[in-house]
Amino acid sequence: MTAQPNGPIIAGTAVVLTGEWLEAALQSVLIAARARTLNGLPNSATHLELAKAFTTAMSAARQCDVAEPEPLQHYPQQQPTVTIRDAAQQLNLSHRQTQRLAPKLAGKLIAGRWLLDQDAINEHKKGQKWTETA
Repeated sequence: MTAQPNGPIIAGTAVVLTGEWLEAALQSVLIAARARTLNGLPNSATHLELAKAFTTAMSAARQCDVAEPEPLQHYPQQQPTVTIRDAAQQLNLSHRQTQRLAPKLAGKLIAGRWLLDQDAINEHKKGQKWTETA
């Protein structure tokens, strides 16, 4: 076994974490799980189990000043599918105007091409109608 001063203990293929290292590992797992959710990826059972294991270990050592991890909710997200050209036609805008508007229309730059969300385009069109009549 090797141990770094105030660090994790390495025993063959196992790593033993205590104290602040255990808390740092828990925070890392929670950050990774949150990033997956924000990027539209499904929740990872591995991340959730690892977070539970770290929390249990911290509770056993009476070091748990971190709240219980909340179960991550899964919100189904659709990938944007509308091209700039199609969106420009729907919105009666130029190609360039639509490109500038793309980030506000839930647009994602995928492989160098903007793809927009149809629901966001429809909501934008409703907003335009409201402001045109006002």
